[in-house]
Amino acid sequence: MESKGTVYFFTGLSGAGKTTIGGLFHQRLKATKPNVVLLDGDEIRVAFGEDVGYTHEERLRWAGRIFRVGRLLAGQGIDVVVCSIAMYESVRQWNRENIPNYKEIYIKVSKDTLMQRNQKGLYTAGKNVVGIDLPFDEPQNPDIVLPNDGERTPLELVEQLERELYPNIVEDTVDNSAYWNQYYKNRVCSEEPSPFAQYVSTLMEPGKRMVELGCGNGRDAVFFAGQGFQITALDMSQEAIAQLRSRNIANAEFLCGDFVNSDVHQPDSYDYAYSRFTIHSINRNQEQVLLNNLFRGLRPGGKLFIEVRGVKDPLFGKGRQVEPNAYFYDNHYRRFIVMDELAASLEKRGFRVEYAQERTGFAPYGNDDPPVIRIVAAKPEGAA
Repeated sequence: MESKGTVYFFTGLSGAGKTTIGGLFHQRLKATKPNVVLLDGDEIRVAFGEDVGYTHEERLRWAGRIFRVGRLLAGQGIDVVVCSIAMYESVRQWNRENIPNYKEIYIKVSKDTLMQRNQKGLYTAGKNVVGIDLPFDEPQNPDIVLPNDGERTPLELVEQLERELYPNIVEDTVDNSAYWNQYYKNRVCSEEPSPFAQYVSTLMEPGKRMVELGCGNGRDAVFFAGQGFQITALDMSQEAIAQLRSRNIANAEFLCGDFVNSDVHQPDSYDYAYSRFTIHSINRNQEQVLLNNLFRGLRPGGKLFIEVRGVKDPLFGKGRQVEPNAYFYDNHYRRFIVMDELAASLEKRGFRVEYAQERTGFAPYGNDDPPVIRIVAAKPEGAA
């Protein structure tokens, strides 16, 4: 059965920032969802023809037209971003009752701020203006309220939205936690630090804060903590995190959760991010969200260290293909990375790729020595 799309409704008074924030959200959503359309209230009037006026009844009819179109598109698997005042609570109630996947975002702005912005001269005209001489039914049950009086940029507000709406904003998210819970319960993994961890330790300054994405049994996190780094390590496996917490390791905290969208990615909050054999455990859409979060979370000058399986790996092509370069094999999902594509994604996000190589000798395991990708990328000084 085809999955249904989501209607994201950005509402608020004129000048609140609906079009700016909703438009930016739409642009970024296209990176993680292939089918997304934007319906802006003003542009829709032009596209459909201005055959509906501004009386109470006409405004209701116009709002109904927009959201019936939104429901139609969402029913065909398309995500829809709607930016409109839709001033009546009855309209929003209809949306909640008739659109299965509906997210309402209220851009809330004080009257003083709206008067200062005074976009299109509406608030000085003072006639037939919603919120001045026409009533505005303030949203009663929005999914998210975004205050927008100028304290934060539109990008910061959209990043907050992405964190709150994840994983809804990503198509076909991957969850291997059941597989890894059993894997770590069996305690079959080496506890010696990996060659990659030993290499990375020579590139960092002790005492700095580091985040590890998908720490597994903690073999590398424990090593970094012993080297004097303040390490926050994340993993989806409850079993692995419980084992690590029971050890009370100095300089280390262990968090159970999704490293893609963790609260640990606060702005400029850590110096290093470390990902060994974890980016290939998420799909390409999740990867885009992760890179955005890492760029925000790293301090300027901070570095991202990646070791990952590539398409030259002997396991590539084994199992059931679920998407390009990704297979379900040995009871879990694995995506094989194209090094140049990952490097390009990093650079597009704003990282500076300092080192990228794919070869054998990086991750020997028993008698196996597959080609492995290593990348070191930095957040430039002065980057925001």
